[in-house]
Formats: sequence, structure tokens, C-alpha cells
Amino acid sequence: MNVSVIVPTLNEAENIGKLIPAIHKALQDNYTIVIVDDNSTDGTQDIVRVLSETYPVKLIARPGKLGLASAVIDGMKSQRAEAYIVMDADFSHPPELLSGIRANLETHDLVVASRHVKGGGVSGWPLKRRIISGVAIIMARPLTRVKDTTTGFFAVRGACLENVTLTPVGFKIGLECFVKARWNSYIEIPFIFTDRRHGSSKLRGGEFLDYLKHLLRLYIYVIKNRRAFHQSR
Repeated sequence: MNVSVIVPTLNEAENIGKLIPAIHKALQDNYTIVIVDDNSTDGTQDIVRVLSETYPVKLIARPGKLGLASAVIDGMKSQRAEAYIVMDADFSHPPELLSGIRANLETHDLVVASRHVKGGGVSGWPLKRRIISGVAIIMARPLTRVKDTTTGFFAVRGACLENVTLTPVGFKIGLECFVKARWNSYIEIPFIFTDRRHGSSKLRGGEFLDYLKHLLRLYIYVIKNRRAFHQSR
């Protein structure tokens, strides 16, 4: 199956030069990496351009910090593929899982790398962060059968997104796809989330408020589309 790996970046020079070869090692062929960069100032784009001479990499250079969710959407729009895999650039999403994710796409519409199935988890999180994450997941549970509603590491077949309008608020593009994409079968595969190896987090203080706004939009969407929603779930 042909896949596009969508990777949003902002000042990821310390990671991207290692990540692209790691993605290639996992997938080998029949893939494209789409780097969507929000005007990095640390040379990220230069590194991607150099690596694009060796690996199947496409760079989308955006004029400013426009956000992770919109970066993923722009990446999907730019590259037609049988399926899209979304992952972070900071190695919190292990690239060695990519081959298994693509294999599962042969039999499932949606593949979710999950911290909340047997074998999954997080490493090194303080109690406060675990509580906030747990509350965020519980708040979204009525919207989807997916257990890890806030993961950012997932894959979806392109056909499931046809005629679907994605309008996320904030950065939880995964949840947007879990609710709106027209998938039938899905699987959650375990992974251990670890904080970034290099660079600094791009999260800001208002992200949880954005998440609440996003949840409100999705609940309104589900209520308006209740019949179609239940038929597809």
C-alpha cells in the first residue's frame, strides 16, 4: 500500500535529519514523507531539502506558525495516497512502528498507535500531566470507540476522508479524524510515548482551551449528524 507520512515541523533541525532515514528504514519503499514546516528558523528546511535528494521527501514551507492540525491537513491535500500516516518529528512517536501500521492498513481503515491498550503507556510523565491527559481522554470518549482519543500518531485510508471537511481547533487532528472520517474497521496498536529527545515542546498555555473548543464543535457535529454517525460506528 502506498502511504504518505505527514510530519509537521517547527524548528526540528536536531531531529529531522535522523527521522527521515529512520522512516525510510521502517518503510523501505512505496511511501512519501511530507514535511510541513511552519517557517523554522533553525535550518530545518535546509536539512529537508538536502535529504530530499536521497529520500522521497516533499517539503511544504508555510509562511508562519499556522498550527499542527492545519499542517497535517495541508500535507494530506498536497499528496494523494492510499493512506496517510501522521506522526511527530521529535521521536515521541517511534518510527519503527511504521511498517506495522502500514501492514494493518491492509485490513483496517483506521490504525491508531495507542497509549491506552495493553502494552501501551507513557514514559517519564509527571502526575499532573497524566491527570490532564486522562481528563482530556475521558471528555472525548462519547465521541468515538477509539480508546486513545488524544494520540497524534495514527493512520487513515485516503478513501475515508473523501468529501470530509476537517476543521479542528488546536492540535488534536487525530480526534478530528476519528470522529469525522468515514471508517468502518479500526485497530489500536500499543506504543510507549516518550518525551522528545531534542528541541523544545511547541505546546502553549492555551492548548487546553483550544481542546475544549474543539470538543464543543465535535459534539455539535455528532448531534447534527447523529443518524449517519451511529450507522458508521
